[in-house]
Amino acid sequence: MARTIRLQSDSNAHDRPWRVAVEQGFFAEEGLDVVYQEDNPKGNEGRVKDFSQRWKETQLQQGTLEVYPVCEWGAIERVQQLGRGKIIGLDATIRTGAIMVRRDSRVETLGDLRNTPIAVTWHAGTFYAAVEAMEAAGISFHEIKLEHAADRLAALLSGRTEAAALMEPLVTRAIAAGCRKIADLRWRGGIVAADEIDAETAEKLRRALNRAIQWLRENEERSRDELLRDLTPELRRDGLLPELTGVRTYRSAEFKAKVDWMLKRGFLREAPSYQDTVRTK
Repeated sequence: MARTIRLQSDSNAHDRPWRVAVEQGFFAEEGLDVVYQEDNPKGNEGRVKDFSQRWKETQLQQGTLEVYPVCEWGAIERVQQLGRGKIIGLDATIRTGAIMVRRDSRVETLGDLRNTPIAVTWHAGTFYAAVEAMEAAGISFHEIKLEHAADRLAALLSGRTEAAALMEPLVTRAIAAGCRKIADLRWRGGIVAADEIDAETAEKLRRALNRAIQWLRENEERSRDELLRDLTPELRRDGLLPELTGVRTYRSAEFKAKVDWMLKRGFLREAPSYQDTVRTK
């Protein structure tokens, strides 16, 4: 009998390889029955500032999920603070996004956003990626002003914030609404699995995901239809695709670099150990 794995995704392009692996039978061929829930059933209302109270995190804590993909920084943070699960690998895509402003905004460069609120989802991928991009542009950490918004696009379009850090499908929807891109964002995802997921099952998950990545690589049009299915067909042509890299092991040096970065900026209270956070087998 196939082992049942309950998966909570986000409704965005980055997690589509999971859905492809379900729909193409790649998980089933590994003897896994993956129950795929695509979106947070509470919608924007569920995207609260305290990540421990968000849908995926509460489900993991209650033992009603076995696996969920999240950003690399968030994977470290959630395993430490929620006290459940381990990272079983870096996820199948390099995630992509953008910092956007309205068409009539005075902002032309990231430097113009110094001390200016930017809408993000608190302690999620766009939050951390925005900090990295701003610092790379020469803006000091204390001059970066991020503001949590359950609906970042609405915060931008309404004028509540001058800018927003977005990922698909929101990037393309913002462009369709007349917004401008100020900077690209890139970040890795991490795969968090519950403690019951053993090494053999984790390897089956990784194999199936990598088969999905290969399936997506074979035809870009098919990739756009799958990865950008949250967009209408006419918008998919120019949508922002993630980079299909495939799942790989999370190495200790990469983990330490992220932990050190997070500690320096106060995103972690103390350094978690690699052994306690990452499953290497």
